[in-house]
Formats: sequence, C-alpha cells, structure tokens
Amino acid sequence: MSGFSVYLGEEADWSYIQSMIHLGYDTLFTSLQIPEESDEVKLQYFKELLHQLQEAPVTLIIDANPSLLNHTFYQLLSFYSNGNVVIRIDHSTSIDVINQLTQAGLSCCLNASTLTETLLTQLKQQVDHFHKIVYCHNYYPRPNTGLSQSFVQAQNTLIRHYNPEAMIYGFISGTKKRGPLYKGLPTLENMRHAHPIYSAQMLIDTGVNHVIVGDIQLQRKYAQQLIQAVVERHFTLRCKVASTDLQVQTLLQMTHQVRIDSPEKVFRSHNARQSINQSIPPAHTTTRTRGMITVDNERNGRYQGELQLIKQPLPAHPNVNCIGEIIEEDIALLDCLSGNDTFSFELNT
Repeated sequence: MSGFSVYLGEEADWSYIQSMIHLGYDTLFTSLQIPEESDEVKLQYFKELLHQLQEAPVTLIIDANPSLLNHTFYQLLSFYSNGNVVIRIDHSTSIDVINQLTQAGLSCCLNASTLTETLLTQLKQQVDHFHKIVYCHNYYPRPNTGLSQSFVQAQNTLIRHYNPEAMIYGFISGTKKRGPLYKGLPTLENMRHAHPIYSAQMLIDTGVNHVIVGDIQLQRKYAQQLIQAVVERHFTLRCKVASTDLQVQTLLQMTHQVRIDSPEKVFRSHNARQSINQSIPPAHTTTRTRGMITVDNERNGRYQGELQLIKQPLPAHPNVNCIGEIIEEDIALLDCLSGNDTFSFELNT
C-alpha cells in the first residue's frame, strides 16, 4: 500500500531504508533512467541495493529502458530472491517486451499516465498474462507539469474497465527533495507542496491504491503518520491543548473512532462519552473555528463528554468547551477522515 524511493546517483542511506521498511513500507521504487546519474555509478549502487535487500521482502519497482533487458540484467535480478520484482517500462512499450518480462517471472509495470483505450485493448488481446500487468503514474519534477486529479481519475477508470483488480501506483512529494530542481516529485500538481497524508488521500480518491514517496526522503514523523493513515486508517493529529481538566485529559489520551453518521460541520467521536465518569464544568465556551477540538460540558446532559473535531466554523455555545486545536499543518487531515476511521492526539509543544 505504501512505498518510498531510492535513487542510484549516490550511496544509499541504509538507515533510512531500514527505518521505512521497519515502519511497514512494502514497496521500493528506483530508476536506472535518471539522465543526471552516471551509468557506471548507477549499476554499482544498484548491485549494492539488491544485496542489501536480500533480507527485506519488499516489492522492488525498477524503472528501466527495454535495452537493459538482457541475460546479464536478468541474472543480476536473480540474486534478489526474497521479494517481488517489477520492471516499469515507460518508453518503447511493446507486446514482445511485456511477454518477455512475464515469461522471465517478473511483473511488468506500464505508465498509467499515458495509456490509451486502443493500447489497453491490444494488450488484453495479445499479452499472455494481462492481469499481471501493474500500472504506475509518472512523477513530475518540474513545477506546473504535474497532472490534474480529474485526469488521473479518468485514467484509473479506463485501466479498471479492462482490469478491475489492477494495482495502480502514484507518487507524492517527500521532505528531502531530489535534484536538479528540488521542487518535489508528485503525480498531482496541486499536491506538490501539500501535507503527505493529504496528498496520499487525494491520490487514493482518484483510484490509486499504492502511494509512493517520490523524493529522496520523508521525515520520520510524516512517515509514521502516512503509514498509519494509508494502511490502518488511523490519523495522529498534533494539537495544542487549552484545558487542564482531568476528564478532558483522559479524552485527549484516548484513541477515538469517527462516527459513521458524523454531520457536515463536525466529526463526532463514537466512543468519547462512555469514558466520562465525572462532571465537566463549562470553560472556554468560545467560537469554534476549523481545526478546534471541543467537548460538551455538564450543561448538555447526557451528551456530556461528546468530543468533536470542527470542520467548519460554528458559533460559541455555553454547553460546548473548546479544549484545544489541531496545529495548522495538520488541519488538512480533516479532509481525509471518514466514518469508522480512528484518530488520536499528539501534544505539540
């Protein structure tokens, strides 16, 4: 469900690779086609990468030119026996190349951004193992060249018309950018500078089911948030707290589940009220702005302890305490939550 990228122009950061795999990232993308990188250096570091991954059964996606697909290349890949190898062919795609890959026991990945109905029809008719083909959208280093959400969604719909169970990958920007432009490597242009989880959710909403960090690295705090959100549907929301009430503190330390019937302007916690065993006096009954965390006080009777996340501004109410607020950077995650998702708070000091 989630992946990261390693580029071969310099020695890999093995501590980063190991930490991402340990967190649960199960896909690693690399490329043998970066023009700025020396072919000799790339090959050497590629061999080292395969060696280091022997004990890490991740899916390895290799962006390669068909001219590399020879006996020597296949023999090199044979040393990586613990994981699944996927060869991504962008240019010079042909039926022969795809069949050659699948007959060699490898998966073939095509550029999801450039496929046409004509090509998909041809592939379905002529490829021996059509349903084993996977798809990966491009990333776009240059600003203003990335794709729109509507285009990506249309491409994904087209692919799934021919292969309903298709695995489709897309990219989001990381925090340590790759050169030469250092402007991020997203699939969606309007997600170039967005929060990683928000970017991932926007991709998922188009029909992408595997999200890869395109850049060199993603900071650990975001890597943890992202894997939880994408794989577990759990969201860690960093917040500032305005209340010292012990009952409120208990609520802020809980894991909450979003009620499936949450209304338009707030998310309601499914399980907060059951945890209250003492009265919550009125305090901080101020205007409720987007990103605020609220709890119903004793004036609201049996609704006392109701915890809500505010999606849209609401006026102050004497029965509702404003106990904290999600930090500005994480407010975008409110647009990612859905019914039955879980969330917890992390105090931002």
